[in-house]
Amino acid sequence: MKIKSFISVLTLFAIVIAKSQTIQELTEKLAKSKTLKESSKIESDIGRMYFGEGDFVTAQKYFFASLKKAEKLRNNPLIASACNNIAATYMETENYSIAEQYAKKSILINTKLNDHKGLADSYNSLANVYYMLEKDDLSMYYFSKSLEQREIVKDSAGLFAGYKNLGANLYEIGKTDEAIKNIEKSLRYISKKTDTSKWIGSYLTLSQANLYSGKLTEAKSYLDLCYQYIKNYKDRSKAEDYYFTLSQYYEKKGDTNEAFENFKLYAKFRDSVVNTKKNVQLSELNVKYETEKKQNLINQQEFEIKQKNNWLIFGGILSFILLVVLFFIYKNYQHKQDKKLQKEIFRQQELETKALFEGEQNERIRIARDLHDSVGQMLSLIKMNLSSQEQNQETENIQSLVDKTISEVRNISHNLIPEELNFGIFPALENLADKVNASSTTKMELHIPEEIKEIKFQKQNELSIYRIVQEVVNNMIKHADASSINLSIKKLEKSLIINIKDNGKGMNQDEISKSRGIGWKNINARVHMMDGKIKINSEKLAGTQIEITLPQNG
Repeated sequence: MKIKSFISVLTLFAIVIAKSQTIQELTEKLAKSKTLKESSKIESDIGRMYFGEGDFVTAQKYFFASLKKAEKLRNNPLIASACNNIAATYMETENYSIAEQYAKKSILINTKLNDHKGLADSYNSLANVYYMLEKDDLSMYYFSKSLEQREIVKDSAGLFAGYKNLGANLYEIGKTDEAIKNIEKSLRYISKKTDTSKWIGSYLTLSQANLYSGKLTEAKSYLDLCYQYIKNYKDRSKAEDYYFTLSQYYEKKGDTNEAFENFKLYAKFRDSVVNTKKNVQLSELNVKYETEKKQNLINQQEFEIKQKNNWLIFGGILSFILLVVLFFIYKNYQHKQDKKLQKEIFRQQELETKALFEGEQNERIRIARDLHDSVGQMLSLIKMNLSSQEQNQETENIQSLVDKTISEVRNISHNLIPEELNFGIFPALENLADKVNASSTTKMELHIPEEIKEIKFQKQNELSIYRIVQEVVNNMIKHADASSINLSIKKLEKSLIINIKDNGKGMNQDEISKSRGIGWKNINARVHMMDGKIKINSEKLAGTQIEITLPQNG
């Protein structure tokens, strides 16, 4: 499990936002501001203050408010800064897909501006997202690009973040000694003892790196240094990472009681930082922003149509003949505009539906990981604790109950996202075929070329593909009485074609289209959400062939 404190998120905190200014003072200053540009900057500063205190929902409200004003002004530097702040907040609250979108938007704008400092910050944000998603090659690439930009502008505060983040990445890929050197190098760029967030992040990362190397004494000394800052720090996400690392230290030392107690503290602080309610509030902020933006576009289009209507009416007064001609021209034009407007509204609705579906997929993946990483580990520690006590009938009964609970947690986690997908979609499909062959009279064969097995997919798309194939195969076994199922995948230009064929009794295609079963609806919905197409060829007594075409964009 990766720890967020190992990486520096908003390197903008290296700059003092407003010496001796409080949130209250900034709020009063905002109320007196006279221009959109001044208001946007103050809202950004207030957002960063709340970010530093760990109040991510309030911080995001101010960041979105700053972004809206910057977009009205068409002020690209302010837009880029706001997008980067929003990306950092979504990253901190584990909304990684949305964080990635805003970080890339910030990079695009800063590249056009040739803003080295802005590029360094936005590259760092994107690298942080890939770090937490365990895409180590990508995170290493963007951390290095961030450092290049910081060296250009001699950004000492940013260089601290850059070397620490690079060290965290090297630690994750097993280069522990090199990681420690980079993290220790980053300490040179901490200017003051009061830079609490920087000291906490560096000490925690050094502690983890030494734990990995088996240097328990060095690891504990860095944890003790970290505690001097943690005990009075407002941001609870740092306490969450501290107690998780301390729990790992005691586990490696063999002290299960201390490991368990510190893991409970970690779980307590984690619940206060990342919870469903906060994630819903943050997602709603993004949806509200996107909806308002789309509504403004629609209002503008409607206004333009009304303006053109007025012009046509005025022109019609000049001549009855011209009125007739213009009337037909206008009716034809209006019809096209209405169709265009309806098409745009439908497209926006599709995008919103797709975003909600992806959010649900990501939430399933997050919950499954939390069940495995947090609840699963806590239950394992309880079991270890019980096994170290004197055994009697009562402890044996409790151990049995803990074992059943662990099994139930695994079943729930597997229903949310199958464990097989941890190794990728293609091994998961092979595992599905093995299960079919072992548990029924139906035999299932796979034909997947090696070149296709090299293709990588996003986690939510892997889950969708697996559920589609699983649902189709289950239907073929239950309803088609198939004794043989053949699944093949081929590549055609920029598309992947998944072909599933059986030798069952077949079905009438009209019956499929009229089916009220939730299975077919789920299949069609998942294919549609991946911008794919599904084609069914089936006749009674002649078997069924289902062809699914998906764009090859991961």
